[in-house]
Amino acid sequence: MKSLKKFVESPYVNIIIGLILLLSGLNEAWDTLSEDIMNGNFGSRHGVIIFGFFHVLKSIHEMFEGFEYMTKE
Repeated sequence: MKSLKKFVESPYVNIIIGLILLLSGLNEAWDTLSEDIMNGNFGSRHGVIIFGFFHVLKSIHEMFEGFEYMTKE
């Protein structure tokens, strides 16, 4: 159970998952992204893009937080 928790909470795993979500959402919506935004035609692919983007940001923050902790000691 400890190894599963360590894997799930790993910032490296989370950044990879976030990038996969971000890139797959962009792949789905890229052709019509500007049209969808202008027309207000939002779908699940747009939510995946936003979720993936914030997942990546959260993971980057966690990694830098860990680096700061390591350099203080």
